Amino acid sequence: MKSEPVDIEPGTRAQTGGGLPPPSAHAASRRARDLDDGPRILLIVQDGTGRDLYRRVIGRTGARVDTVAAIADFQGAVAQKAYNGIVVDIPTKIQALNRHKDLINSILDRFPVIQVNQEKTTGRIRALLYGQHERQGDLQDLIRDTCLSRPPRRFRANPRCDAHFNVLLARTRDFAMGNTERSVTINISRGGCFIITTARHQIGQRVWIRIMEMDDKTPIACEVIHKRTWCQAMAIPGIGVRFETLTDDQQQALARRCEPLLPTEGTSGRP
Repeated sequence: MKSEPVDIEPGTRAQTGGGLPPPSAHAASRRARDLDDGPRILLIVQDGTGRDLYRRVIGRTGARVDTVAAIADFQGAVAQKAYNGIVVDIPTKIQALNRHKDLINSILDRFPVIQVNQEKTTGRIRALLYGQHERQGDLQDLIRDTCLSRPPRRFRANPRCDAHFNVLLARTRDFAMGNTERSVTINISRGGCFIITTARHQIGQRVWIRIMEMDDKTPIACEVIHKRTWCQAMAIPGIGVRFETLTDDQQQALARRCEPLLPTEGTSGRP
């Protein structure tokens, strides 16, 4: 599958009220379609003899298989369709590391990823589940155990800027003592940010932040959408969050700080 450029929807809702925005009918309908389509795996592999073998083996799990030939095509593919997991050919990944390191890290953070390689002498597929629970095994078994048991996900690619805001990160809206920590963002977009933390957080958990450099310090409700634990892959530990509430003033403050990446617009009440 050759990915074409697509318009990617913003991941942020701007809201001036204190309540949480309900999910849009469009988003709910799209999630339902993703589930109805059945499980889907994205295979990232260069053209060659191994590609057809990988496709056949993945297809035996009952999952649909889409194929892109390079890491650079990944972003367009996962903006158009939702995937339960990613299978990436190790030679393809190694070749892309120098040019697409940030994108590779995004893949590894957000999806179950299985790395594969075909032995030249035997033709056997070697498969390795990447991540905190790293393990080797049969490719079909790893897909069934780690990918097909999870709901499909899309990739929201809002433009990010390297902005190191000081933030208060809390588990409750009142920022009670004992539930609040001081931290810093690594990057930020109109859809969310990555916050340094070694505390334990779960995917789907709601947290609250205050961005100290903003004049409007209204608590921002966020959903944890990915996490990187301490001592994992020699990378900065923390959580990636999606903003659930932003006031107009906060939206505009982000735009001023990160322009031209983040456009200034009045989006109150709109997705």
